[in-house]
Formats: sequence, structure tokens, C-alpha cells
Amino acid sequence: MNPIKSLVFALILICAFPLQLTGKASVEKADFSVLVGEWVRADGGYVINVRGIKPDGSVDAGYFNPKEINISEANVSKWKGLSKLFIKLQDKGYPGSTYTLYYYAEKDALAGFYYQAAMKQTFEVVFTRKK
Repeated sequence: MNPIKSLVFALILICAFPLQLTGKASVEKADFSVLVGEWVRADGGYVINVRGIKPDGSVDAGYFNPKEINISEANVSKWKGLSKLFIKLQDKGYPGSTYTLYYYAEKDALAGFYYQAAMKQTFEVVFTRKK
């Protein structure tokens, strides 16, 4: 990741951590509707389309690079006061790769980590809402 993107990622994380730190994962009484929408990764044409979130925390989502990549699992939860979106990919070139993203309201961004399973590497990533 280049230094500017690392700085942006660090600033997003630093700005968000004064939030309530519960440390408990939960979907009860949480409003995840803010995650619904189309999100574009800052370093390319990768797109996550969150179409809906069910009461049990499962997510109806699509992932595109630029063609659709199969999602085998997608869910939301709360983690240390942040809305967490987890997506597991299962497709050619993406066997078991995952996104673990946290929503930062003040930036209207999803930031977190992409684990590229085939390379066994983790990358810091930021998605912004498509306008």
C-alpha cells in the first residue's frame, strides 16, 4: 500500500476509536442500514454492493472486479462499537479470500483488511460510498 493510502487508512482508524468500546460482537438492536449501498475500493475498480441485511445479521451482497465474484458468506456484527462487515469470497482466483471491514460514519467509509488467501497476504483497504 502506498504511503498516502496508508495515511488515509490510519486517519480513519484514529478518528473512529474514541467511539464506545464494548468488545462484544452482536447484531441485536443494531441498525446496520447505513451499510446498504454501493462501495468502491480506493485503489481500484473493486465494488461491494450491499443490497440488504437480514435480522440475523446475514447480508445480501455482491462483489465485482469488474465481473461478479461469488460470495460464500457475508454478515454484519458490532465490534468495539463499530459496525463490522465480513465477506468471504469463493470463486476462481479468490478461494477463501476475505474482507473484514468497519464502518466509520464521520468519513462514510468502510476500512479494514483484505486477506488474499491464494497469496496468504493481508492488505489494508478503504471503500467509499459510490455517489
